[in-house]
Amino acid sequence: MRCDEAQELITGLVDGELNAAERVATEHHLAECHDCRAQLEWETALKRDMKLAASAVVVPQALREKIEPLRGEPRSPARETKRVSVLEWLSAPRLRPAYGLVLAALIVVALLLPWRPSQDIPTKALAIHENIVSGKTALVRVNDAAQLRKKLAFAVNDRFTPIALDLSVIKLHPVAGFVERIGGRDILVTVYEGERATITCFTLLGGEADAPQDAERFFDPDRGINFYAFSRGELNGVIHREGQVICLLVSKMALPELLSVARGKAHHA
Repeated sequence: MRCDEAQELITGLVDGELNAAERVATEHHLAECHDCRAQLEWETALKRDMKLAASAVVVPQALREKIEPLRGEPRSPARETKRVSVLEWLSAPRLRPAYGLVLAALIVVALLLPWRPSQDIPTKALAIHENIVSGKTALVRVNDAAQLRKKLAFAVNDRFTPIALDLSVIKLHPVAGFVERIGGRDILVTVYEGERATITCFTLLGGEADAPQDAERFFDPDRGINFYAFSRGELNGVIHREGQVICLLVSKMALPELLSVARGKAHHA
């Protein structure tokens, strides 16, 4: 089974709608494909969040007061006929798939988008970095960078590995790492410390849409990729995408220098 075929069946797998043969074929592909497993996890998390969002819907009292009186109003024959006609049209078997998609889209737009700021990865990453630097987050320090990368990758079932940065030229080294979960996604966090300002590297599955809307875009012609730079108070961040993995660097380091670090052009002060 190819990835495009598997991804067409993943939604059915999440919803329990596949027949036995489709389920077995899809699960066999997922056992061998990291990217499709990531898609499965994303859709599973999305469905879970949709259910949580739907369960949290409460009709405002003002709207309830407007609706309640209408429930006792007699319906005219014309209104009743029109109402039944619309219900019959919506319940037509041929329209159920499209109706379901529209309903799901409405739930996502109406309920999930207002929550997005609480799941904004760059904002959460800044808070995590501040907790690390201030000592609020206890770190288990290591001496073996290669072993640290292996442990972090293992923690997410080797679906992806943390971006490796060689910052020895500016006297920064990886000293600790852990896995954080933000907005239903696993984030690999690697802390670099030394003689310069601490840099925290966040690696996750994602894309350029994860960059803040107000970030400034820089195109690197040598590597052919975009870098997005942003600032929040004393903290700076740079985010870029490599394949299906994105890397977010956060530090108090000056933004031009942090951008150079992200582009792989770190230099001596």
